[in-house]
Amino acid sequence: MVLNLRPVGPEPDATYWQRRAVVLAAVLLALLVVVLLLRALLGALFGGDEEPDRLAGPAPRPSASAPSSSPTAAPSPSPTLEPCEASALRVSAGAEEETYPVGGRPELELSVTTTGTVPCQRDLGQAAVELLVYSGADRIWSSDDCAPGGPVKLTTLEPGAPDVTRLTWSGRRSLPGCEGPEAQAQAGTYRLTARVGDLRVEGSPFRFTS
Repeated sequence: MVLNLRPVGPEPDATYWQRRAVVLAAVLLALLVVVLLLRALLGALFGGDEEPDRLAGPAPRPSASAPSSSPTAAPSPSPTLEPCEASALRVSAGAEEETYPVGGRPELELSVTTTGTVPCQRDLGQAAVELLVYSGADRIWSSDDCAPGGPVKLTTLEPGAPDVTRLTWSGRRSLPGCEGPEAQAQAGTYRLTARVGDLRVEGSPFRFTS
């Protein structure tokens, strides 16, 4: 079949070619409008998601972890406590019993408590604390005579919770350096003195009876 593009009709050929040009232009214009509308619609639907992804960059890859492993939290450092001031200490000392027979071995007790509202630390090592026994003005015995010095022992004192040290006195005299005769303490009233650092406190009395 032969395609005949020559206009056929009673009117001049130019008229038919003008009509074809107008129809073709209208078709092209309609196609252009459709293309623009489609681009605008697609841009509204997908354009907002593509731009942030481009700016943000590629998503990070999840790191691989070994099987059966679990994260562990790093231990938090222990808080540093303030030292207990002497003015915030309550010190008491006494014997377990009020009366002992001559030759007995009194059980002595030293109690240290902080009167503050927060925990604090105090050296309560052997060199920092001392118990002394007196008879009147006569110094009979000291816990430092035969066991002087010693390392620092930082002790945490909680408010209202006393730290108690107990020791047994042989009931005999002693001198600094653990020298001299260890004469037996005789019947009478004895008083106890406690020292914590430079703080000295009078304790409760007790008696030896024959």
